[in-house]
Amino acid sequence: MWGTRLSQCQIDPDVRYTLRDKDGKVVATALFALAQQMELSTTSLEWTETDQLVMLEASPELPALTATWTTKCSPTCSPATTAVFTKQSVSVGQLLEKTYKISDVPTAASEYLDLDHTLDFDAAGSTEITPPATWDSEIRCDDKLSVANTSGCVVDWVTPTFNVSRAQYGSSADMIDRAQKNLSGHWGLRNSGQPLHRLQNTRDSAANRQTICEATRFTADPAITDDSCDEFPFAGTYESGALNGVADGRNCAQVTSVRKNTTGDLPFDWQTVTPIGTVTGTEKCVRGHIPGPLNSDVGSSYGVFVEAARLADNDGFWLRVTS
Repeated sequence: MWGTRLSQCQIDPDVRYTLRDKDGKVVATALFALAQQMELSTTSLEWTETDQLVMLEASPELPALTATWTTKCSPTCSPATTAVFTKQSVSVGQLLEKTYKISDVPTAASEYLDLDHTLDFDAAGSTEITPPATWDSEIRCDDKLSVANTSGCVVDWVTPTFNVSRAQYGSSADMIDRAQKNLSGHWGLRNSGQPLHRLQNTRDSAANRQTICEATRFTADPAITDDSCDEFPFAGTYESGALNGVADGRNCAQVTSVRKNTTGDLPFDWQTVTPIGTVTGTEKCVRGHIPGPLNSDVGSSYGVFVEAARLADNDGFWLRVTS
């Protein structure tokens, strides 16, 4: 199985059917491949599923064979059962395919839906002695819970990645990159740290920011264009320093933007940061003097990412700083 936040696919190239006589001797065999793919939407409670079955090879002695594939979705799906194929004749090289829609009819703001698939074969004149093949998958749908005013579904076992571009966000991106690589938390850095987790409560996010960037504890540097207090991990995550023992932003690692050019293009002019004072590497956050538009643009991009990935409260995500 593989998946993205909005799709998942299961492929099995080795589905075997065996026909035996009354003494248990193998009479004939057949080999199948199957595929099942779902395409979801972050703005709809309806999704599309496409199922495929193909017979790859069969013994010459194999009698006429039919396939029955059923998909059941619970607990609040419509339809609850889809007859994908019902005693559909199948022969070598023949592709059976069906695309259909299922939707959630929510009874709660957020629901986990189970999709159970059953595939059965019948040979003319034979008696079935083995159970049909079965497999399942799961998705999560929410109704105006993770994103206000919209409803949608995601593959919630996939942890999405938030990309922060240096070309777009300059020193703000560099601050995050340095923190991920040099501070012991490695927040959101795949293969080194743990995912960040969305904090949905806006009052809690504001309180986190107040703790780290409160005006009496942060003095803007007039040498930096529109200097602002930038923090990482974000105030809108459960990894915020304010939620992890930091009562004053001055206890974060401190950095400041470095001007490289004077073109008026902020990401190009302010590309990097440099430490202020001693950084031990054990700090629970980083706080930086960052040009205000770079700071706010990263925050806006995070908001767009939350909606695009339909992150619910405490959903994890990776963060990758790109060129």
